[in-house]
Amino acid sequence: MITMDTIRSELNDIKYYYARREQFDRAFDSVGKNEILKTVEKYNRVICLAGPKLYELYVCLYIDCHTHVATAEALNYSENYIYKTNKKLIEFFHRELNKEAA
Repeated sequence: MITMDTIRSELNDIKYYYARREQFDRAFDSVGKNEILKTVEKYNRVICLAGPKLYELYVCLYIDCHTHVATAEALNYSENYIYKTNKKLIEFFHRELNKEAA
């Protein structure tokens, strides 16, 4: 069973990967595929099952690497709404990833 803390940690790793994607891509040829790509693929596959608001939030926060403040401005929501919706996003991943593992 995957925990909420594990999901938060993996989402931070995904954000780190996308922020430095060019470096990872360059290293792929000489070093090989990093394990983070398996995590990225797993979360990207699962987010396709989400509703449009959670999908959009995932893209803004974790793929485009925006802060909560920048995401709120870009999507025209309050910061509080972004924090609450991010919590729903983490709960969504928790439910779906544990469903897959069962």
